[in-house]
This record gives sequence, C-alpha cells and structure tokens, in this order.
Amino acid sequence: MRNALRFRWISLLVFAFSATFLPAQTLEIWQIQGAGMTSPYVGQRVTTDEAIVTAVAPHGFFIETPPARSDGNPQTSDGIYVYTGTAPTVQAGDMVDVTGTVSEYHGLTELGSSPIITISGTGQALPPPVQLDAHHPSPNRPQPENELERYEGMLIHIASGIVTGPTDRYGNFTIVARPGRAFREPGIAFPGIPGLPMWDGNPEVLEVDPAGLGLPKQEITAGSPIHGMTGVLSYNFGHYQVWPLVLGVVQHSPVAAVRPRLPGEVTVGTQNLERFFDDIDDPSTDDTVLTHAQLEDRLSKASQWIRNVLRSPDILALEEVENLNVLDALCNKIASDDPDVHYTPYLIPGNDFSGMNVAFLVRSSITVDQLVQLNADDTFDAGGKTYTTFDRPPLLLRCRVSTGGTPFPLTLIAVHLRSLNGIDDPSKGDFVRLKRAREALDLSQDIEQLQQASPQIHLIVLGDFNAFGFSDGYVDVMGQITGRIDPLGAMIPATQIVDPPLTDQVSRLPADERYTFVNGGTADDLDHVLTSNALDTWVRGLIPGRGNADAPLDSSADPSTPVRTSDHDGLVLYVMTDRNGNGIPDDRDIPARYRRGHSRGRAHNLPTG
Repeated sequence: MRNALRFRWISLLVFAFSATFLPAQTLEIWQIQGAGMTSPYVGQRVTTDEAIVTAVAPHGFFIETPPARSDGNPQTSDGIYVYTGTAPTVQAGDMVDVTGTVSEYHGLTELGSSPIITISGTGQALPPPVQLDAHHPSPNRPQPENELERYEGMLIHIASGIVTGPTDRYGNFTIVARPGRAFREPGIAFPGIPGLPMWDGNPEVLEVDPAGLGLPKQEITAGSPIHGMTGVLSYNFGHYQVWPLVLGVVQHSPVAAVRPRLPGEVTVGTQNLERFFDDIDDPSTDDTVLTHAQLEDRLSKASQWIRNVLRSPDILALEEVENLNVLDALCNKIASDDPDVHYTPYLIPGNDFSGMNVAFLVRSSITVDQLVQLNADDTFDAGGKTYTTFDRPPLLLRCRVSTGGTPFPLTLIAVHLRSLNGIDDPSKGDFVRLKRAREALDLSQDIEQLQQASPQIHLIVLGDFNAFGFSDGYVDVMGQITGRIDPLGAMIPATQIVDPPLTDQVSRLPADERYTFVNGGTADDLDHVLTSNALDTWVRGLIPGRGNADAPLDSSADPSTPVRTSDHDGLVLYVMTDRNGNGIPDDRDIPARYRRGHSRGRAHNLPTG
C-alpha cells in the first residue's frame, strides 16, 4: 500500500512538472478542440498563437483562430475558452498567444492552470459569427452528436427568433432561432421506445445566460421576439448556452386578461394556484407553512389574478390548495378588494401527503345543490402492493345558474391528476404510468355513468390533468377521459368508454395558444376544460388568462402585481344560458339590440397593479 501511494504521488509530481516546465506543443484551436465531444489533448500543456479575443467574461475570455488559418472543417470549432480565474486584462479585438493546460470543465473545453497570455496586437477584426437559425441547430432527431459542440467557444449570431421560456431562478431563459415558440408534441422523449410514438424533445431550444459575459440579470418574458442576438456558444453543467454580448430582445408583456362576460353568459374557470398553503402547521400532512407575511402576499397576488386576469369567474375550480382555512382567507381578500365579488369556498380533503387538494370557489349567482368527492377510496395494485388511486380525488359539484329566469343546470368535476414526474425513471416509471392510467380509467367511468344517467347533462370536467391533449407515448390520459383516443397509441392502451365523447375546449384554441405551462422552454397544455356533447351548443369559447407560465420567476415575489401568481395559466369557459327556458341560447333568442355593441374580443395587456 505504501509503495502504491508513493508511486501515485510521484506520478502526480511528474505530471505537474511536465505541464509547467516542459515545452508546450503549439497547436491551432481547431486542433485542440478536435472533431469529437472532448479535446484529444486533455491534460496536456499547449500553446496557440495569434488568436483573436472575441469576448471577455468575468473570469476568462474566448479566443478564435483567424479565419485565414481555419481548417475549414465544419466539424471542428475554431473557438475556445481561456480560464484566468480573475478578471482578464485583455479585450475583444486583441491578438494573443496563450499557453495553458487543456481541460473539460463540466463539458466546456478550456485552457487553464495559470495560462500564460501575451498580447501581440490590438484592434483586430472579429471573425464572422456562426449564424444560428431554423436549421442550425437542427430541429430534427437524430442529430449528429456534435451538432452544437462544433460551434463551442465561437461567436454566434441569431438574426431573429423568440423567447420560448422565461427567466428562471438561475437568471437563464430559453429561445429558438426561428419564428414560433417550441411546443410539446406526442410521444416519448427521444430516443423513445420502438413501436411507440416518439417526441424529438425540441433540440432547437437554446439556453441563454446573460451573466456568462457579465451582463446584468434580465427579467425576460416568454413570447418576446428576438431581433438580433450576438454572443458566444458556451457549455455549462450539461447545457449548451448562449452567452450574449448583445441581447436584442423586445420585451413582451406577460399579462393578457380574458374578455368580460356578455349578457346571459356564465363563466367557469380553472386555476392551479401552485402549493397555496396557509400559515398554520398541519401535523397530519407534510405541508409547507408560510409566514403570515408570505401568506398575505400570496393572497394579494391571487386576488388580483382572479379579479383582474380571470375576471372573477362565476365558478372557479382550484388545484393545489391546502384547506378551507386558506380559501376563506382568499374569499375575504377578494371581497375586501372588490365588494361586488363574493365567493363561497368548497373543499373536501383528499389523500395527498403534502396536503394539496382540489376545490371550488362559487359566486352568489350560483346555487349549489351537491358536492361529492369521487373515488377517494379507489385502489390499484402494483409490484405486489396496493396503492390509493387518487392523491387528489376529483370533486363533483352540481349547481344552477340563478341570476333570474329559468335556472340553468351545470355539473362540474374538478380534477388534479398525477404528474408526469418520474415517468421515464427506470426505477419508478412503471408505477407512475400505471397510476396515471388508472386515474384516467376511473375518471372516464365516472363521466360515462353521469352521461348514461342523464344524456342531456351539462357536464364540465376541468382542472390540472397533468396530461397533454395527445398521447405522451406511455399513457393517453386525455384520450381515455374524453373518449377521443389518440390513434398514435400508448404503452398502456386507452379503452373506449366515454360515448358520446367530450370536447376538449383547449383543442379549439389557435395552435399557438394551446398551452398553460412552460417546462424547459417547451410549452405544454397540462390544464384542460372538457364539455359534454349536450353542453357544446351553449359554449361560447375558452380563453386562457395569461401572466403566469410566460412570466419571469422572480415576479412571484412581487405582491403588487398578479404576474406569476402561479406556474400555470388559468382557463375561462364562456357558457350562454337560457333565461326563458325555451331551449334556445339567449344570444340566439333575445332581440339584436340587446347584443349590439358588445365585443367578443380579448382584453390584452391589462395593468398589473
């Protein structure tokens, strides 16, 4: 053992001596980078002469081989990062000779270990940047392994594009170098599973880190257009990143409120409030306990969101709320902020270990006839064990619109199904898939029983389904629940139970509006509002309330604005009623003068105060 340790120390000393004192091999940057994913010279001391400084970072700088000396090989990068550890003394346009040790720091090829830097010229023209666009990086799979590695360390330019994910907790945001944001598509994420639908994973999404080259943090909203972004392509902790010199982002307002009701309409909304807990510890659950000040801030934001963005729906299904205590506080806050808006909360505790539940807020214009929790005791077997099917059991509400004239009946089911977290995990993926499939199956059976018992039922099933409007490749959750099975199929096939099928009102939105959540720069439609065939003739549209999913995360800490009240946007459904009870919707039955002058358009850019 002593001999082995002695040999190891001698080897390390020899390596350190060689790297420091032996002559360094002189190479071009493209030779150092190589055509693979890592440099063929890792651990070796090398020199590259007469390189041009392209960008300066807080603790290093980037250099490129002048175009005249490039190998012209599109598979090798002409740029590299020089790590100095302190603020560099060079500036863009300097010509430098650099001697340093090659390393792959968390995947970024760099020259470091006390590099020797000699400035041999100034004012040099910078190499032309690599143009990133709709084809570079490729939006298709499979890609060459070095699709972006071949540009690592080089100047890049994006002429136009769009921000597709807002500023996150690390100060980063995501973009695509083309028109139109990135959306989730059917299937299992690449490389997928043979015989099942496959989603490419949106490889065209790029991460931007303004702090990479020392720019201040930027609070960027998804949906904002890009008109010229220049920087360098770096790599950090598993992601290629654009470190910008020039951002060129035209900031887009995150807030777009839904339109006001028209005469005769009733509005029904859904909103995930993202772990809306109170300031009291519940020993029976693993709840989050807010301070009183934190609770007041959340109540303020939620009140603004419900009143100003969702425009105080007559009925509002809520997800991720703790209990009636916090809902009472929310209703009181709303009434205090607007005395004309009075809600009554309805909640039955479920099985979630953290204390999250589904609930309803109902305005005084609605008469509640029944509140029932569905399938709270349902179980399924997996791996030799028995599990509860629903952590947050669906909540059924029977009610009547009673604003004068003939009451208009509605039946609603609020849902919050199991998330996709862990669905690809080899250790727990089978359980997650089975649980999601069983929830969808049980809910579809509930829906069909209601339709069989009352074929003309005015049914609305709404909430956070944690499922896309198509098969995710493992489970076709929405196909099972709506009765509109995705022909692409799934690992656990859906079964045809719901007949007539329900209409997913999200599917009727314009394609670029079909999202309520943004995950890693990809827009997802996790929240849905489903309507029965008998209700469809009364539906006057669905509108998302925007201001959460696209908003920078730091906005969640500002109680003066509704922006980023949650990580989900809300949805509001508009339903026409029948006051005279003749079976004809009021907007097709009342005199034209009653309707004249009302706009059906959507209100945008509502003040956020």
